[in-house]
Amino acid sequence: MTPNAWADTWETILRATINDEALWLAGHNDLSAGGLTHLILEPGRVGAAVTDRHNTTPAHPTIIMPVLTDDQTTAWQSASLTCGHHQAVRTGKLPECLMNPAHTGGVPTQPAPGEITFSCDCGISPCRHTAALTHAVTARLTIHPADFATLRGLPARTPQHHPATSTHQPVTTARTTPGGKVHIPAHHAWAWYRECAEPPLLPTYTPELTDGPVPTLPAQTAPPAPAPEPEQIHALISDAAAQARAHLRDATHLECVLHDDALRLAAAVPGVRLPETAERLAIDIAELREQISAFTPTCGGTERP
Repeated sequence: MTPNAWADTWETILRATINDEALWLAGHNDLSAGGLTHLILEPGRVGAAVTDRHNTTPAHPTIIMPVLTDDQTTAWQSASLTCGHHQAVRTGKLPECLMNPAHTGGVPTQPAPGEITFSCDCGISPCRHTAALTHAVTARLTIHPADFATLRGLPARTPQHHPATSTHQPVTTARTTPGGKVHIPAHHAWAWYRECAEPPLLPTYTPELTDGPVPTLPAQTAPPAPAPEPEQIHALISDAAAQARAHLRDATHLECVLHDDALRLAAAVPGVRLPETAERLAIDIAELREQISAFTPTCGGTERP
């Protein structure tokens, strides 16, 4: 099995329990945007504060599973005494052999999907907040697999270690490469820029800009898949140029409302993936198509007649 077998097991069980690919994807995107804090993991329960990308008020999802009974714990600890996993467990490790009930006295270390329940103060169960929490726990188990035993109420550490673990720092799916560079999602970086207290100063001169069409760009080699198609890149460059021109000439704000910004790009860029856009805006595709048809730009560019 892989070095992250306990994280893989958690992800498989929770994905089967949620059983909704749209929620699964929404939760991943919310976590990637840095919308999860105050992660608390303790026997039988894991919780956090989650803010999805379409709201500012955090929700508080909880994932609950049964801890092993005293009899189950005794059977679990008494099984396979000649195996070295007992010493490993006492030092805070969780060997993969403990995934086999035949090795643990018939007591399954991992719960069944039907034993897991969700709760969230958003009023929906399961929801995108519980999905984001699931992804956050998967990331944690990748680094600390012994926390799986903590969730089941097993003594995965020596007595001087507190069984509950928590973090109040934002949890994201940003990746750190061996070279030390941190890969941050673009929308997360833009959120940091947007929240700067001091906006950049406008130039003190008035540039000479014409109202003519954007000049034809020189032909360039198309980037490899899954990059946007050349006509999509050209449309994005034209949109960026229109936004920049409006900003330099009239001090028009570069930032639009997220919804309007998405509609503008969906109307301007050919071949936009409408299902993903609709999911990010939390509307269905039919409603998205109607809004694109009726959309009139208000931030940079030229309004439709």
